[in-house]
Amino acid sequence: MGYMMRILIGKGEGESFKLEPGKKYTVGRHSESDIKILDDNVSRKHFEIQIKNDKYFITDLESRNGTFVDGRDLMPGIETEVKEDIPIIIGMTIVGLGPFCDLYLKPFLESAGFNEVASVYGEEARPNRVISIKKNMEFIYRVNDCLTDPKDVKEIFKKLINNIFNLLTRIDRCVCISINDETGRIEEILYRSKSPLEDPNKAYNKELVNKALLLNNTVMVKDSNNDDSDDRVTKSLQMMEIRSAMCVPIAGNGKIRGVIYVDSFEMPDGFRESDAILLKDVCGRVALAIDNLPIQMS
Repeated sequence: MGYMMRILIGKGEGESFKLEPGKKYTVGRHSESDIKILDDNVSRKHFEIQIKNDKYFITDLESRNGTFVDGRDLMPGIETEVKEDIPIIIGMTIVGLGPFCDLYLKPFLESAGFNEVASVYGEEARPNRVISIKKNMEFIYRVNDCLTDPKDVKEIFKKLINNIFNLLTRIDRCVCISINDETGRIEEILYRSKSPLEDPNKAYNKELVNKALLLNNTVMVKDSNNDDSDDRVTKSLQMMEIRSAMCVPIAGNGKIRGVIYVDSFEMPDGFRESDAILLKDVCGRVALAIDNLPIQMS
């Protein structure tokens, strides 16, 4: 099927562009670009792409918002090889390389909520919106790193908590709870809090966690002062002076391995739907990593 670049997320989604070996293509917002991207967050001349020796090479053309590949912005003016299985972020648009990139990259991007991020933020050119979509992608890369050959569940949870804190800057606490899938009992509680906390059992709201476990689904309260969906949960949050909270089960293969819990004391609407989708995707990855621990350690 030859060489091509395809828009995976963003305006023009699904559009593909054939690439000929040896020819240089300019990608950008300018009407005279070889490949035009209709995104106000993309520079007029954003990057250059060329096929050499059956490989894709990209050069950032000193773009305003950068060309984000494999967890980092490319150095402007430096030609860099990019593999077909690596998504490329330019502005609020995500593109892929190769004739089958939509088959193996699109499901990953959708499960991680990147289509939701793009639709929530829209097309208006704002640097913080571009930073957010890059942070989400960087978060996925960091999580994948911490799930590579972990020693035990405790190591996974410690790294995961730190990565979540770096991503969700509005939260006051992040808690990872491991649960015995046979007895349903809590085995370990690991947490990080902006304020000192001596008792791990007081690091989270039990009513919210119990509801998430019962439903085996994400439970989110955006504002405990203005939420009447579950009086028992909201009143419990109010008693603990928690304004917003979210709990996501760590589940896979029909087993619940634990939960991720985050909250904010003063911030209403502390989380977006895209945050919930992203954490749900991560929880699936974590559950798989936990299931593989006995294999790795044997």
